[in-house]
Amino acid sequence: MVCILAPLESLIHSGLQKVDISHKNIFDNYVRQLKINLSDYTFANNFMWFENADGFVKKVNGNLCLFIFNNELLTMLLPPLGINMPSETLEECFKIMNHCNRDPRGSKVDYVYAAYLDDLDFNAYQVERQNPDYIYLTSELTELKGNKYKTKRNEINYFTKNFKFEYIPYSFAYREATVDLIYRWANLRLTSISPLNAHELDHFIELIELERNAIIRVLDRYEELELKGALILINGRAEGVTFGEKINDNTASILIEKTNFQYFGISQYLFKEFCCREFGGCEFINVGDDLGFDNLRRVKMSYHPHSYGPKYTIRQKEVQSKTI
Repeated sequence: MVCILAPLESLIHSGLQKVDISHKNIFDNYVRQLKINLSDYTFANNFMWFENADGFVKKVNGNLCLFIFNNELLTMLLPPLGINMPSETLEECFKIMNHCNRDPRGSKVDYVYAAYLDDLDFNAYQVERQNPDYIYLTSELTELKGNKYKTKRNEINYFTKNFKFEYIPYSFAYREATVDLIYRWANLRLTSISPLNAHELDHFIELIELERNAIIRVLDRYEELELKGALILINGRAEGVTFGEKINDNTASILIEKTNFQYFGISQYLFKEFCCREFGGCEFINVGDDLGFDNLRRVKMSYHPHSYGPKYTIRQKEVQSKTI
């Protein structure tokens, strides 16, 4: 029987298991073998988004496969994970998605790392390039030496000279204060954006809402997710928050950074200080991609990336919409 609306019950009957925090160790073991430096390849960076959608896992041919069910569409957040990558695993994953999706053309695998494409059958699959991750030398972010970082140094100096603040590790005692910051940050972002057309505005509002919900999920589970976190307090009020983690021994990821940008220089200070204090032993810092937004791209380019982490989407060729 064809699953038209892909209810959660049918996904479970297909052998998919809903993701919970207990899957972290399993996920970490699979990813550790691959030695990838992309921000998407951590459990926390996927788990946080399951506040807005449902995540599922299934082992196929010894590979760990991570699915997400959102807006009545089942897709994969990552390619099958494992050292051995039989082509049958990817075929089986597409069969699962196609069975559950009203239109199989919506079935896809996102955030595919470049080496995975080496053995891909390009006669059966098409590949689309996604926005890459921005990767920096940690030493450059923590030292900010030279003329190219002069503006960053000036912004940080302004903040440290003009505001009385505290930099403290995040703890659950500050959960409500941080939630308050996230809501204020969302309102500031929505009231300060440049003019957008109707489609862009709807997309931007949706992303703000999704991100707000995902961050609050992190606040509640950050210890179990083994994240590092920090706050900036001004007059006892949370005005900046950040979380990060190691992707591997050599690369750290900044998962979240939100500030009240009415305090000039606060984000530059928090970013530099957090990288220095928590991840100074890592050679590289990955801050994720720019989601296709020009303003985010400009900010990330202003820190002069050392390299980029390419990512791709895989779709099947010549799939047809189901007849309903």
